[in-house]
Amino acid sequence: MTAIREPGKINPDTTLIDFGFSDVLGVGGVYLIESGKSCLIDSGTTTGAPRIIKKLKELNAFPPDYILLTHSHWDHCQGVPLLREKAMKEQKSVQVLASEVAIPLLADQSFNEVFHAKERFQNIQDVGSLKEGDTVDLDGILLKIYSTPGHSKDQISILDEKNKNLFVGDTFGMKVANNAFLSSIMPPFCNKDDFTSTIQKLKQIDYDSISLAHFGLIYDNEARSILDEAQTIFNQTWQIFETAEQNNQLDDMKYVYQLIMQEIKPTIPEFELQKTSMRIILKGINGFRRIVRK
Repeated sequence: MTAIREPGKINPDTTLIDFGFSDVLGVGGVYLIESGKSCLIDSGTTTGAPRIIKKLKELNAFPPDYILLTHSHWDHCQGVPLLREKAMKEQKSVQVLASEVAIPLLADQSFNEVFHAKERFQNIQDVGSLKEGDTVDLDGILLKIYSTPGHSKDQISILDEKNKNLFVGDTFGMKVANNAFLSSIMPPFCNKDDFTSTIQKLKQIDYDSISLAHFGLIYDNEARSILDEAQTIFNQTWQIFETAEQNNQLDDMKYVYQLIMQEIKPTIPEFELQKTSMRIILKGINGFRRIVRK
């Protein structure tokens, strides 16, 4: 896989910041884009926000002019309250933008309780609304908005038109290493048909690289082949869940996890990262179970 997974510059205008998802480095990232104005793509978690703020200050980029949220899952938006609070103490402000579908979900973050995270979720108000085709002007870089549901109904992708870099949040899932691709099937709004439609839409976009929230920049030919790879991983994982449901074993989440490890064979070398992946897969199983029974 042709990828940049180390924090730092990924192109002349963009910096990858590792916020330490679930206290594991190399799993969760946000992206700082700097032009005439600056923009942070996603805000990380409550516990990861101090690391993001520290890095932004090291880069003389705090606070950014904008925070664009790819969707309303807690690990992408819960850094907003602290970022705003620290900016206010410096008598500055940050404009937060997200999909129009995300606005009510950000205002009521209770749906994130399904993840049983160890963090306290804060509701997020005063968020500007974005929709398909909108642009955000950074005075030198235009960011174009695409609605890309599937992983979540409010998921958006953001194209940096100057660098032809596409920020996709969790649209594809997690690819934290070359052979470690975990599906984007997550509670509570995952939709199979939407996912497939989104993959087809992304194939029509003119981009050269893809920035994943989990984790890093994918470029060259792999930036195109990852679309079909993501669809394959999604279909395989969905089929495993359906088979487990038919066999009345979907409630045995450890069994389904083992099945995924056997069938999809993600190679996750670090023990701490492996534990993180298991938690993520188990939450996906839990969400899928509700989707099936709904």
